[in-house]
Amino acid sequence: MNWNFIAKEIREDDFIIDCRSLASYEEATLSGAFYYSFIKKAFGSDIESAKKLSGPIYSIVEKAEESPRILVFDEGMGMYAARMVYLLRAAGYPYAYILGHRWPIDSKLSPGSAKIEPPAGEKPQPLEGVVDKAFMEKNLTRLQIFDTRTREEYEGKLPRLVSPEEGTLCGRLPGAFLWDWRSLYDSNGNIVDKSFFRKRMAGFPFMPERPTVIYDYNGARSCLLAMMLKEFGYQEVYTYQGSWFEYRKSNLPKQATTLYGSRQSAPAAPRVGGLDRKK
Repeated sequence: MNWNFIAKEIREDDFIIDCRSLASYEEATLSGAFYYSFIKKAFGSDIESAKKLSGPIYSIVEKAEESPRILVFDEGMGMYAARMVYLLRAAGYPYAYILGHRWPIDSKLSPGSAKIEPPAGEKPQPLEGVVDKAFMEKNLTRLQIFDTRTREEYEGKLPRLVSPEEGTLCGRLPGAFLWDWRSLYDSNGNIVDKSFFRKRMAGFPFMPERPTVIYDYNGARSCLLAMMLKEFGYQEVYTYQGSWFEYRKSNLPKQATTLYGSRQSAPAAPRVGGLDRKK
């Protein structure tokens, strides 16, 4: 796991963030760890949603200014820890890292008591490498798009992996390639080695000269792949934080659309370039 966004040791002066469930946090966490529930929420591209996303991120950066780095963990180097680190780095804080250990962690533990709900900002603040629906609409035909959901979600069989609701629109962004986020982990649930990922990239239809946008359902699963690609030197890599949660409600073109729980497919939407790209 020789990635530059992973730290394998815990230091006494780390600012620590626990991204597990609130119940798990309150039962036992790393001593002094903070809990920020916003990281599990879905955010759209409207101004109010952008305030609710960027406000807490910049609050954390300000609160951690006296610490040399921020260390983030969840049950196993998962999507919420990756999302937190990606967004902190997008806010200009380069010293945010995922803890490279699975829970339980052999360290000093105590019941968590620092649950914080930072307020939304007065105005949206920039998050480098994060794009909105307006960007997607303007650039849709020239983007290379990766869908990091599961194949069932990608093929329009499920609207989301967890707790899908009947009547919800399933589908994907037009022209998107499937890059299932579970393939970023090995059989033990650890993030794959950098050399393994390099080999995977060599056999994947990736065009580094094109702007790349990565999405999922609520902007969480895509962040790990974005950090991996950036570490290989691909600078024009973005995450679409609104992801399918927001995009499905828009009038923009979609592929493989169905209504979950219904035998009747949703009305077909136009395809970009007439291609239905699969992994």
